[in-house]
Amino acid sequence: MSSQSAVSVPLEYSPSIQLIPVSALPRPPVSVVVPCYDESDGIPPLLERLEAMVPLGWEFVFVDDGSRDATFSTLLGAVRSRPWMRVVRHGTNLGLGAAMRTGFAHARAPIVCTMDSDCTYLPERLPELVRLVEQGADIATASPWHPDSMATQAGRIRSKLSRTVSRLYKSVIGQDVHTFTCLCRAYRREVVERTPFRATGFAAVTELMLRGILSGCSVRELPMEIGVRRFGKSKLKIGEAILSHVGLLIVTAVVLSARRARRRIGLP
Repeated sequence: MSSQSAVSVPLEYSPSIQLIPVSALPRPPVSVVVPCYDESDGIPPLLERLEAMVPLGWEFVFVDDGSRDATFSTLLGAVRSRPWMRVVRHGTNLGLGAAMRTGFAHARAPIVCTMDSDCTYLPERLPELVRLVEQGADIATASPWHPDSMATQAGRIRSKLSRTVSRLYKSVIGQDVHTFTCLCRAYRREVVERTPFRATGFAAVTELMLRGILSGCSVRELPMEIGVRRFGKSKLKIGEAILSHVGLLIVTAVVLSARRARRRIGLP
């Protein structure tokens, strides 16, 4: 799998101990990729919440996507005393999609999760998503737009955009999936290895889901509300996101139309 240029920080870092190669460490059951961009204020409270998950034996791969604040130095300070953490850095901001690809390239587990660094989705519910994959799903996603989900607390513009585009994708795909834009997910490792996606921004989350569905992946949804961001600011650029989703919708519609045309004339 290709990876963006990045600097990897070893799991254990101290002038007084020997660095341990990643390949020599036990393979964790789950890898969680956490993209970060200018999230220095939110990292400490996030780490406090993740500490409770240490007994699970998971690894957390933090990808600092060229932050301009103290995010990277905060992560460097944290990784010294937390062997369950790994830190990777982009020298410049490359976008969420690029951070996901870098995180996937460094993840070692058979199940790979992605999560928001701002805790708008509860990290404590990641085990529920992992359980859905263990039960047979290829992709398990948090789903604020599922009929059984509670009312969302997120910003009105973000929520409206996410709900609208998810409805459009559901209509185009023709499958009973309610949420396509949520980063909080669990994947079978083979899915992220065999499903290339090109988007660099927020649309990468949707593109990976769409390409997975088109290639035959099964999807399970976990009803989950979106919480309120308590630290930092949203990096979503509404105009850019709309253009990206319009492009994805068009490409998806074209691919599906071509498939139906081939079936009509008896081609595989």
